[in-house]
Amino acid sequence: MARQRKPTNLHLTLERFAAPIVNDPQAHRGTWRQDFMPQAREVRLDLGCGKGSFLEESAQREPDVLFVGIDYSDTCIARCAEKAVTCDLPNVRLVIADADQVAEFFAPLELDRVYLNFNSPFPKKKQAHLRLSHVERLMGYRDLVGQNGLVELRTDNILYWRWSLEQLRIAGYQVLRQTEDLAAEPDWDTDLPPVLTSEYFNRTTERGAHVYALLSHPGPAPATWEQTAPLGLCEYLPEDLDDLDHIPYGMESTVENMRNRLAREQRRAAHQARVAAARARKAKGGRNE
Repeated sequence: MARQRKPTNLHLTLERFAAPIVNDPQAHRGTWRQDFMPQAREVRLDLGCGKGSFLEESAQREPDVLFVGIDYSDTCIARCAEKAVTCDLPNVRLVIADADQVAEFFAPLELDRVYLNFNSPFPKKKQAHLRLSHVERLMGYRDLVGQNGLVELRTDNILYWRWSLEQLRIAGYQVLRQTEDLAAEPDWDTDLPPVLTSEYFNRTTERGAHVYALLSHPGPAPATWEQTAPLGLCEYLPEDLDDLDHIPYGMESTVENMRNRLAREQRRAAHQARVAAARARKAKGGRNE
């Protein structure tokens, strides 16, 4: 996945559209609604909000909801802030931070919904703890949303999707709805129908790939939990990589490396077979003499 290039005027963009950016999120822990939108019906978190297309359209559709977008990329937050100011969205607040800090920013039961939209799958086994649907993170979201809150996930990565379903099970979540083709669901969610998209959602569906989605909420908390799912997403790949109609987001280099390795193994096996056949013919010729 290509590294996003920072614009040369990033600091100017951040200064010009600074209004929705919250520089001291810890100071508002427990008071987001009263500090920014006392009349808000709900407070929702878009975790890993990217460039903000989903956040923008959500805020326009539901002006009585306070939306908070968090992303570690200052470039993404700058673009989100520009959209929020340009579209006059007073119900949007943005934070430049890592997902690990969420519990520092929000008090228990302060959030009504957490969105996990097209987050990086971090396919390697040693990176599994970075996935935003990891069981440890899901246990943390429990405190923030409570049993009446919701966690929604969208991805084009069937491997990440299958892994996330197992993480939800381990963390004691109940999946209320799920689909393996969100674009084909006219009534996915009465609050947020699939018309609420993102740039990546649009690009994905235009290529004919499916978007997997689920809506869940915390069920009874498990007394203990054990990680039972394979951590490396490569373990979820089909044996024949040509069966992949769509290379999932964040898996491009991984799949390419695996295909190259498989091709090398096939060439090596073919070479060894030719050598063995040549030796067999030579041996047979010697016996005939």
